[in-house]
Amino acid sequence: MSAFERYFADPEFVARYVEQGPPAFMPGHAGVLQMVGVLLAETTPVDGVVLVVGAGGGLDTRALAQMEAGWRFVGVDPSAKMLDLARSVLGEAASGRVQLIEGTVSDAPEGPFDAATLILVLGMIPDDGSKLTLLREIRRRLRPGAPFVLVDRCDDREGTDFRRNIDRYAAYARASGVAPETVAGAYESQKANPGLVTAARNEALLAEAGFAGLEPFYRGMEWRGWVAYASA
Repeated sequence: MSAFERYFADPEFVARYVEQGPPAFMPGHAGVLQMVGVLLAETTPVDGVVLVVGAGGGLDTRALAQMEAGWRFVGVDPSAKMLDLARSVLGEAASGRVQLIEGTVSDAPEGPFDAATLILVLGMIPDDGSKLTLLREIRRRLRPGAPFVLVDRCDDREGTDFRRNIDRYAAYARASGVAPETVAGAYESQKANPGLVTAARNEALLAEAGFAGLEPFYRGMEWRGWVAYASA
């Protein structure tokens, strides 16, 4: 079990997730989710079906469901505890439009979906072919031209600015109320994280997986966001 899997299997971590998960670590988290909704709405039908990969916690799906009342969602996540949290976060109103599946994207229906998101997930997947496989599986389930949003933390583990970037990452989390001991080992854990890659690597993976029209729409410190479209 990886360090990330241990976090998501921890009941206390799951309980803290809504306040001290992504909103406490990623600058402008709420605004990013709002931008995601705006970008998807440009080309997604009002009655479209959106594939949410890494739907545990429910924050992404809840934000999108609140923005577009006609959208329906299929969410996949390997963590049963995080899916339980998603159900609680979504509430009855939104959950009626959401199907949650325990598993990976390979366990999702074939589609075709009208849009897809992969938010704060790819950075936990090793770059040993697994990232590319994941992106290809998402692309395969999208109709041609469907929008896809990727949000990820990117960095160069061998770069001269890596220590500075991790110090900023930890400082932002502490300023958001995260306990200092939670981020005390951030440098070592991120240095050893096989999923941490540069922004340029993510862009290359998107192109190789079959996405076109790539457009960066967000950067906050080393967090990045892109919208791209499924090639015909």
